[in-house]
Amino acid sequence: MSKATVDLSNPLIRGLACAALHPGLRSILVFDAAISTLQVAAQDLTWMLKQVTGYQVVPVQLGVVETEEDLWGGLALQQRDAKGSFEWQQGLLSGGREQELRLVVIPDLTRLSLPAARACVALMGSEVAYLERHGHRDSWQPNLCWLAGCSRSEIGLVSPHLLDRFALRLAGQALATGDRTEAIQKWLEETDKQDEEEDALLPEWVGTLQQAGLFHPEVTLEAQKRVLDYISPTDGYSVRRELALLRLAEANAQLSKADQVTAQQVDQAAKMIGLILIKPHLDVDPKEPEQPIQSELTPDSNSPIRKTGAEDQALMEERAPTPVQEPVYASDTIKTLPSQPIQMDGAIANPYPEDTTPVQREAASLRLPIRRFKNVVSGRGAIVGVELATIPQDLAIVSTLLEAAKYQQIRQTALLERYGSPSSLVEFGREANLDGEQFSCEAVTRLLILQPTDLRRYRRAVVPEQMLMLVMDYTCLRECQWQAALLPYLQWAYVERASLCLIQVGAASAAQELQAAKIVAQNVLVPRISNGLEVGGGQATPLAHGLHLALQTLRHALQHGRSAVRQAVLVVVSNGRGNVPLKASQMNQKPVKPVNRQGIEDALQIAQQIADLKQVEAVVLNPQPKYYADLPVKLAQALGAKIAAIPSLRNWEVDG
Repeated sequence: MSKATVDLSNPLIRGLACAALHPGLRSILVFDAAISTLQVAAQDLTWMLKQVTGYQVVPVQLGVVETEEDLWGGLALQQRDAKGSFEWQQGLLSGGREQELRLVVIPDLTRLSLPAARACVALMGSEVAYLERHGHRDSWQPNLCWLAGCSRSEIGLVSPHLLDRFALRLAGQALATGDRTEAIQKWLEETDKQDEEEDALLPEWVGTLQQAGLFHPEVTLEAQKRVLDYISPTDGYSVRRELALLRLAEANAQLSKADQVTAQQVDQAAKMIGLILIKPHLDVDPKEPEQPIQSELTPDSNSPIRKTGAEDQALMEERAPTPVQEPVYASDTIKTLPSQPIQMDGAIANPYPEDTTPVQREAASLRLPIRRFKNVVSGRGAIVGVELATIPQDLAIVSTLLEAAKYQQIRQTALLERYGSPSSLVEFGREANLDGEQFSCEAVTRLLILQPTDLRRYRRAVVPEQMLMLVMDYTCLRECQWQAALLPYLQWAYVERASLCLIQVGAASAAQELQAAKIVAQNVLVPRISNGLEVGGGQATPLAHGLHLALQTLRHALQHGRSAVRQAVLVVVSNGRGNVPLKASQMNQKPVKPVNRQGIEDALQIAQQIADLKQVEAVVLNPQPKYYADLPVKLAQALGAKIAAIPSLRNWEVDG
């Protein structure tokens, strides 16, 4: 760990300290943080939690390979037990009890496994956790702290339910680290002293945390109203945001050793995480109440009573209004709060980017989709757990043996009794006659008896089984209603959860005018697909190169790897007028001689190779060009594809 002094002016360090002080802030999401920064933050947070809570902090890391057994626990063989009995072994997230706190570190939230994402949604912010698994029932109070990293550009890949559980949002900033070479050498020298822990922070930081833990500031009504000025009800509104801001202000007040949480503390907390004041308060100086204007008293000449000047003056003073003086109370003790300025490297972005980021995930990202093909190849996708086997494929050997081991004593006794050997023979070590063969009862007790109900197979993450391949010729889309013609295929890809590949031919945004571009996405919801469909048309039409990219992509998707696509749908939107030969596109050089029909012939030749691929259904959407109207038909014939006409935006005149 770093031996550098921890600076409270750093928003990331101050945020970690606030999370250590307040249990309600112990679910932290750090945006755009490097791996090294996240590691240092986890080390510093581990030490802070130990100083504040006094518990032993056990770091746990979650990624893409954790299964239900790893997270929640399962049955395991007892160590040093000759009988081979089983005991319940706690998982990574079911621990954290009896003076132990577990720090769960998630390096990349977008790559979190499905079981881990479900566990995070269930445990974050929960006061009590319940578990019923394999006949084991348990309930406990989770003592967990969460620290995750995520890129803002990929926040659309994360479930909104999971993002809502993270109370504290911080911006990733570089933290000071020590010399790694020196740290490794020191660790090698102290391998025999594993029980000794090295302090990561300087002694003055210890006092700051310990003193802050003694303060319990009172939340004022002014601070509560100030919180409402920063949070606006939106589509992704959650009351957790208001609570998180108020808790962060309370933890800041503890660090400042304040007795009350004021509006200034709320402003400081909002500045830390990047919230902007939505309803600014106009602090206008209160005006002094206007005094009633009294007319000057003059003696009445007609009055029968004549008063002297002294009597008149006394009467005027008696009728004059008495000035009201407000009492001012001085404090018994004068206390000056220490200033804690926060120096920002730059303006911190919105801590809730999921409100404005386009959705890039599936509609129900925490639910496994339905498989369409029964004859899929076994062993596809990452392992996410085990399930009861219905077919003898992709068996989980260890889980099968563990399941069978639970019932061995009952099965061995039943086997001996079935063949006429009473169970008492086991105690005296006699022999039993099983199917005409003599076996000692001791040998029978060492047999592992398997039954079909014991078989377990791996449960794997679902990979796209189908693929939508779009070849878009942007130079022919000006005069046709291509959006309406393409919509049914996009809807099919969304419903079937198919992966998508967009080949851009003649796009205005192409980096190389003579070459086609390819965009690959996991599903149709990725914003790059919608943005790629809306670009305008360019000057050249490298149709042959676009079909060549489609051919290579289809071959790789259908024939390579264990996650091969089972079915592909190829949709070509083009008028067939390719004016760039394939060789010119591959060399990225403009042809010197006139190309004539070379670009068209190259496109038709590659289309015939695509037609030879199996499990590919091709469709050509004909934009109905005014000139060379036969080219889309020839392209469809070469592909062996169906052809559908795209409605035109204008009616062409028919030559008489």
